[in-house]
Amino acid sequence: MIAALIVSVALQAGAGWNPDDPVQFAWIMLVTASATTVTWLAVTFITGPEDRETLVAFYRKTRPSAVGWRPIAALAPDVEPSRDLGWNLLDWACGCILIFGALFGAGKLLLGNIPLGLLMLAIAAGASAVIYWDLSRRGWGAVF
Repeated sequence: MIAALIVSVALQAGAGWNPDDPVQFAWIMLVTASATTVTWLAVTFITGPEDRETLVAFYRKTRPSAVGWRPIAALAPDVEPSRDLGWNLLDWACGCILIFGALFGAGKLLLGNIPLGLLMLAIAAGASAVIYWDLSRRGWGAVF
């Protein structure tokens, strides 16, 4: 993360592109996103993995989905594995729809496109209802 931050700041400050120009701003975003992605992938593969004790402590604290954590979960048999990845993904997708629907819906309303704004806000409300329904069904403790 720190390496990607350094690359991003260096590109923003040192590339000499004008962020007020839409074309140059687009290039700033493309180059920065590409360079930081390459940087964090390289650092991830170059550095060594965390030790098992750290991973077990993380698993105990966060209780991630059992998918992908089986070797670590076997080292912590006292922790009940989470098997709600599908529902968590549904809530995540609905959360994205909620945020973007509310933001763009409000923007459309402010800019005078009332029908589209109301439609986007209704979609956001629907996504909110799905999240509320799911968490009420599973228990709000699934969030914490």
